[in-house]
Amino acid sequence: MGVFNQIKVQEKVDFVRNLSLLIKSGNPINESFALLGKQARNPALKNLLLRGKEKVEQGTPIHQVFEEDDNFDNVFISFIRAGEESGTLDENLIFLGDWLERQNNLKKEMSSATLYPKIIIVFAFILGMGLSIFVLPNLVSIFEGLDVELPITTVILLWFTGLMENYGLYIIAGTIVLVIIFYFLLKIIAVKKMVDKIMLRVPIFGSLNQEYQLTIISQLGSILFKSGLPVRQTLAIISESVTNTQYGDSLRNIIEKVEKGTKLSEAVEKYPQLYPEVFISVVATGESAGSFGESLTYLANFFGEKVTERTKRLPVVIEPILLIFIGLFVAFIASAIVFPIYQITKGI
Repeated sequence: MGVFNQIKVQEKVDFVRNLSLLIKSGNPINESFALLGKQARNPALKNLLLRGKEKVEQGTPIHQVFEEDDNFDNVFISFIRAGEESGTLDENLIFLGDWLERQNNLKKEMSSATLYPKIIIVFAFILGMGLSIFVLPNLVSIFEGLDVELPITTVILLWFTGLMENYGLYIIAGTIVLVIIFYFLLKIIAVKKMVDKIMLRVPIFGSLNQEYQLTIISQLGSILFKSGLPVRQTLAIISESVTNTQYGDSLRNIIEKVEKGTKLSEAVEKYPQLYPEVFISVVATGESAGSFGESLTYLANFFGEKVTERTKRLPVVIEPILLIFIGLFVAFIASAIVFPIYQITKGI
C-alpha cells in the first residue's frame, strides 16, 4: 500500500458513521456508496466507494468490497460481515466507528507518552554528532601538543573524535543500515516474539505495554460482543488485533482450550504473567453471571483509564533519568575540555 493510497483513521470513522446514518434512513447500500464517494476528498476512499457501488450492484457482499483493499484490517471487515449477515449493519457500523476512534485515541496517548524521551535522545545524539564533527576536531591538535598528562575523559574524547573524523560517514551509514536491518528482522516472527517478550519486562514501559494490550482486548471484545459475534470468532479477531505477539499466541491457545470445553476464565488463568488477577476475576464473574459483554466494558474503562493515567505520569518518571543522562554527558564533555586547559593555566 503506497503512501498516497492510505486512508486515515479519522476518514474511516467519518465514513462508517455517515454510512450508518444513510442506511438507517433507508438508503440502499449502492446509493450510499455513490453519495459518500462523491463527497470523499481522499482519492483512495473515493475510488474504493465508487468501485464498491458497482460491485454491490453486481451482487458482491459488502464486506468483500473492503477485503480487496489493504487499508482495512480483519477487525474492520469482521464488523461489516457480522452486521451484514445479522441484518444489523447500521448498528455494527456505529460500534465500528467507536472502536476506530478509541483505538486511534489509545495510539495517540501511547505516542505522546514516549515523545518526550524520543526528542531528548535524538537531540542528545545530534548534539554529540555535531560536536564530534564540527567542534572537537579543531581541539585535537591543541590537546595533542600539550605537554601535560591528559585526563582519561580527554583521551576517550580524542579517540572518539579521531574515529568520527576518519570513519564518521561509515559509522553513520552503518547505523542507518543496522536500523533498517532491525526493522526487517522484526518482520521475522521468531525475532518479533523475542522482542515482544522483552518489552513486557522492561521497567516502566513493560507495565504500560501490558495495560495497553489489555485495553485493546477489553475494548474490542466488548464492542464485538455487542455486534453479535460468538466468543470464538471474537477471540480470533482480537488475537490478530493485539500488537504484542505474546498476547496473540495466548489468545490462540485460549481459543483451543475453550473449544475443548474449558471455561474462558480458567483458560486465561494459565497466563498469569499476561493477565492480572483483576482481569481474570472480572472475566470469571461475567462468565458465571451471563454478562460477559458488560464485564469487558468495565475492563475496557478500567484499563483505558490506567493507560491514560500512566501516560500522563510517564514524563514525570522519565524526566529525572533523562536529566541524569544529559548531566553525565555534559559533565563528560566539560571535564574532557576544561581539565587540560585548567592544567595549562595552573602550570603557567
